[in-house]
Amino acid sequence: MLSKLSDLSIRNKLYISVGAIVAIVLVLLATAYVNFVRLAEASRLDRHSMEVLQALDRLHTDLLQVQVEARGYYLTGAEQRLVRTNAERADLPASVQRLRALTADNPSQQAHLGQFETSLQTWLRDVLEPQLERRRALGERPDAAFTIARMPELAHGSPLTASLNQLLDNARAEEKRLLGERSQDAARQQHAMLLVLTLGGLVSLALSMLVAWLLARALLTPLRGLTAAVGRIAAGQSDARAPVLGHDELGQVTEEFNRMAQAVEDNQARELATTNALRAKVDALLAVVSKAAAGDLTGQVSVTGEDAVGQLGHGIATMLANLRALINNVQKAGIQVASSATEIAASARQQEATGMEQAQTSVEILSTTKEISANTSALLKTMEQATAVADYTTSATADAQSNLQRMDGTMQHMVAATDSINAKLAALSEKASNINSVLVTITKVADQTNILSLNAAIEAEKAGEAGRGFSVVATEIRRLADQTSVSTWDIEQMLKEMQSAVSASVMGMDKFSEEIRRSVGEVRQVTDQLSGVMDQVGKLAPQFDAVLQGMQSQAVGAEQISGTMAQLNDATQQTVESLKATSEAVRQLQYAAGDLQSGVGSFTLAA
Repeated sequence: MLSKLSDLSIRNKLYISVGAIVAIVLVLLATAYVNFVRLAEASRLDRHSMEVLQALDRLHTDLLQVQVEARGYYLTGAEQRLVRTNAERADLPASVQRLRALTADNPSQQAHLGQFETSLQTWLRDVLEPQLERRRALGERPDAAFTIARMPELAHGSPLTASLNQLLDNARAEEKRLLGERSQDAARQQHAMLLVLTLGGLVSLALSMLVAWLLARALLTPLRGLTAAVGRIAAGQSDARAPVLGHDELGQVTEEFNRMAQAVEDNQARELATTNALRAKVDALLAVVSKAAAGDLTGQVSVTGEDAVGQLGHGIATMLANLRALINNVQKAGIQVASSATEIAASARQQEATGMEQAQTSVEILSTTKEISANTSALLKTMEQATAVADYTTSATADAQSNLQRMDGTMQHMVAATDSINAKLAALSEKASNINSVLVTITKVADQTNILSLNAAIEAEKAGEAGRGFSVVATEIRRLADQTSVSTWDIEQMLKEMQSAVSASVMGMDKFSEEIRRSVGEVRQVTDQLSGVMDQVGKLAPQFDAVLQGMQSQAVGAEQISGTMAQLNDATQQTVESLKATSEAVRQLQYAAGDLQSGVGSFTLAA
């Protein structure tokens, strides 16, 4: 079987392996699906039994609610309780129909519901409706509840009511029995589902691992042989070959690899012979180039041919011929450059000395001019600051004078406002006195009310049971009168405190008005003094302006002289820098000419 598997193509091997694994998984899924369907059906029946039990409880609750509302109507005779009884009674058929729909697949429960519905109609017709009619006939009689309670159906209970409850209990017991059986069935299905998933998963995993192992063995064995052959070739063993183990794609790759290894071995032999011939030509060219690198240009190139090495030899021969001609020309030009550089260097040193003297003179003149300009600028700034101070003093004095005038007006308004506040405080004191008189009246009324309530309480006690309600009213009136007296006393105390505060405020406002009048006189004196200061400061401004104009003209002249000298100094510095650069260039030229002569002298040319 393994030999047949090795003869298959890799694609067929993969198809067979994946197909086997998919078949195993499908079998497991089909088995799990069947068990899942059974489990889902068992769970559905379980939920269905729970819904039937809830519907039975709901029907039992509706029946109890009808009985409770009916008993409430028997006791109270309220029409609202009768309406609620009829509403609860109307809900019973819907609950029975819902139970019939839920138990349509259970004949036993259908039989119980049929018996219950027959008994329910009989109970409604023979028990509930006669009792309701009897209570409605009794009406509002005081002994109606007692009379209806003595009815045998209420005193000892109706057999129909017990029968209804028994039928509901039987249906509930039947459904609980079904629920227990269905729960056990669901548990068995869950156990079977777990067993299928566990065992099926383990079997599927084992079979999948077996298929994967067979596939890996069929693929990796040829690859390991091919990898070993590649490793031996990489290590330098050119005669290494890989074993052919099958006729699939890997076997074809192995055969092609063996042919490739044989071709590589043949090419290596041919390349070795070619390399030896090429090495001989390169050694000859290397000898000529080494002599040229050492300065000996007398060597001759003997390598010729149309290949790359022959063309390289021809190029080296041409390069050596051109290099010999170039060295001759450079030696002649180096002598001429050295003599010219010497003459230029002497002229540049003379011009550099002259430029340095001019630069020193320009620097001295520029420093003197800058000192004059700095002094003039400092003096100009001082005069400008003095003028600004004078202007600021004038404006500040004017602002202070206007502020003092506004302060004078404000203080006059404050005096008038203080007088108005004194008048209002006096009126407030008078109103407080009036309130005191009103409070005295309220206190008297409260006392009289208290006396009247006391008399009313005495009369109510004399009246006995008939006067008890009036006694309570008299007590409340007396309590209200007491509260009024207490509140009136509190208001009187607050008014006394307010009157004392108003008196203190009037005295304080009088003192404040006197202080304001004295401050108004002082402000007027300060205003007169500031007017005199403004006149003196105003006379200084024209004198400062004249001095400032003269200093500005001097500053402009000093700046123009300083600018001109700075330009002259910059020009002189540029001239000196140019002469230095020229001298440096001449020195570099001399060095270059010397290096050129020494370098060219190291070459050996043919005589």
